[in-house]
Amino acid sequence: MKEFFGIIGGMGTVATENFVHTVNQLTETHKDQDYLDYVVFNHASIPDRTAYIFDHTKPNPLPLLQSDVEKLNDIGVSFIVMTCNTAHYFRSELQKSSKAPILSMPNIAASACQTSTNKDSKVGIMATDGTISAEIYQKELIDKGVQPVIPDEPHQQLVMSLIYDDIKNKDFVNREKYHQLITYFFQTLACDYIILGCTELSVAQEQEPYPSEYIIDAQHELAKYVVKHAE
Repeated sequence: MKEFFGIIGGMGTVATENFVHTVNQLTETHKDQDYLDYVVFNHASIPDRTAYIFDHTKPNPLPLLQSDVEKLNDIGVSFIVMTCNTAHYFRSELQKSSKAPILSMPNIAASACQTSTNKDSKVGIMATDGTISAEIYQKELIDKGVQPVIPDEPHQQLVMSLIYDDIKNKDFVNREKYHQLITYFFQTLACDYIILGCTELSVAQEQEPYPSEYIIDAQHELAKYVVKHAE
């Protein structure tokens, strides 16, 4: 009998839907029973993670995330994933109350940038202000001997505008803005790889893809890992 795994989502909802769709696409199936068994908590009311990281007087996402972990403990899931990069700021604390391992999307994505022939790669990080400020990806990349690269302030503001103004607020991927940012990382910052370290950016790559094998979509890497791990 296959075991269930747990998905803590809703951060945001479209990104969670995209993750589940990717997992289903990557699963080799010939009948209904071949799909993976999983439980999705689309907990859309979890407060904004970036807002709390910058201002601890803002609503704290941790109690609601912990309540989801406790429910998944009761179900007895084999492992847990969170479909939000910035939520990994709370991962260590959540792991203390989880009976199952909570997979690290940043670790899995960072591993995809490390090769035996190019250990000195420069890796651009496209993510929310919260993820950048907490150095969630910088730490993972440095641990793997890879050089992290973050954008200057005007381009970081453009990243945030793409994530919040366009995708979260309008459910719209601004192709020109997204491709401009990718070009900036590759050409101006001379990055060898770019990590899409926000699930809204995974939506952008799916809907308005930039053709490059050196774009590491963190959510897609997590989906690949989950399918292999669950099977």
